[in-house]
Amino acid sequence: MRDGRPFHEVAKKDGSGNRPTTLADARKVLALPSVTNVLGVLAKPGLDAWKIEQGIMAALTLPRRADEPLDAFAHRVVADMGEQVEKAADFGSAIHAACEVYALDKQLPADPKLLAHLEAWVRWFDSNVERVASVEQVFVHHEHGYAGRVDMVALVRDVGWAVVDFKTQKVKRSVKGEAKPVFYETWPLQLAAYRQAILASGAKDVKGLVSVVIDSVQPGPVHVKQWTPSGGPFVDYFGSFLAALDLWKYVKGYDPRGENSNFKNQTSGKFQDPSLN
Repeated sequence: MRDGRPFHEVAKKDGSGNRPTTLADARKVLALPSVTNVLGVLAKPGLDAWKIEQGIMAALTLPRRADEPLDAFAHRVVADMGEQVEKAADFGSAIHAACEVYALDKQLPADPKLLAHLEAWVRWFDSNVERVASVEQVFVHHEHGYAGRVDMVALVRDVGWAVVDFKTQKVKRSVKGEAKPVFYETWPLQLAAYRQAILASGAKDVKGLVSVVIDSVQPGPVHVKQWTPSGGPFVDYFGSFLAALDLWKYVKGYDPRGENSNFKNQTSGKFQDPSLN
């Protein structure tokens, strides 16, 4: 929606339930694209490779039924792959929800599996997060026409005020058993887009961009990366995001800013923490 609220479904005309939102629906309410939706126009070879791996594993582990046509078996393989992807997404959502609860109320999850994966994150949080300004808050950048739900904005030790994003990942290990997390190239673009929307809301001192990876398979230490705000001499994280945003608008043929002259005057999420205003 224009205020950043999720707009994933609309009611069916026959009253039989909901259906996924279409671009036509978005035009009617001037819905904004999310940061993750915008970055969806970019190729993600790492994610694609993981999905292919899930498909291969399904093909290798699913027994083919007697007299089952090859195309029917292929459909079952694809369905099984989809279930694995969905399970990973559900686990990631559960981890995010548990992080939110702990950041706000210092309550640990009752689920033993979640707790095992969260213990190292809790130690990192208690040792490094000095103050929390917001958790799971939506921010809108009206000038550029996008919105995003930010995992956390916090005062982080040795970093300062930062945008912090939590990721769950099946962390691979070397032959020596050393963890080798992957920090994808789109992550700093996502963080930079969030940061600019946060600054547009009135905050003035949010500079850090931090990714925290939680292993979704084997509980262990979290993996933290602080991205340099400028990205170095050849990288402009926010500029790269804006290029993706322009591409998204071109591909979709839709720019909510141009649909209504009053659009830029809509209100967005505001920080409640006076130290950042």
